[in-house]
Amino acid sequence: MKILVLNPNTSEAVTQRIAETAKKAAYPDTEIVVTGIPYGPESLESFYDEAIATPYILQSVKNANEAGYDAVINAAFCDPGIEALKEISDIPVFGLEECSFSAALLFGNKFAILTEQKHKEAVKSREVRKHGLESRFAGVKALNMGVVEIANNPLKVKEAGIKAARELIENGAEVIILGCSSMAGYSEDLEKELKVPIIDPVATTVKMAEAFTALGLRHAKIGLYSKPKIQKMK
Repeated sequence: MKILVLNPNTSEAVTQRIAETAKKAAYPDTEIVVTGIPYGPESLESFYDEAIATPYILQSVKNANEAGYDAVINAAFCDPGIEALKEISDIPVFGLEECSFSAALLFGNKFAILTEQKHKEAVKSREVRKHGLESRFAGVKALNMGVVEIANNPLKVKEAGIKAARELIENGAEVIILGCSSMAGYSEDLEKELKVPIIDPVATTVKMAEAFTALGLRHAKIGLYSKPKIQKMK
């Protein structure tokens, strides 16, 4: 099995953290290819950043379909362009947010999310509402760190993450989701300290991609993800 893990930003530090976690999580006979987009923001910290990055993400997924990959992982927790990616792709495309939410539901009554900056708390809450999961949601707390800083400063992430997660656990969370791809690789240390399941978005999505691709599952093309008519651009 050959899986493209696409970091939809241009940060080498984030790409490296994703690569280490994805390859560690994968089975030995799964080929994991990790790359960033060729042009775009260093990190996705706003809807504006996502809009700039999305055309390059779309092209990368088109290329993966032509290059013989079995699946693609869109490795940003905001799942930028995920609906369009599933429309154009004949191979399965997995987003970190969708997979992390799905996994969290299996391991406790309510889940909570650690995110990067304060304004992203509102974004994550909106995403939970979009998926209809409000009754299983215990809240979201920001680490007050940027995406690239999170990738480069594990000690600060651990300190801020433990403090924020404890508040969320007091609010009813039984499962904590690390809500950013740059938090990949931090779950083990946090889980040892907090004694609750910690969902690493990259590792979790790699395992789900392996399992569902091996089962031969694909996106339905009769409704939500119907193949779009590719129009000429004027």
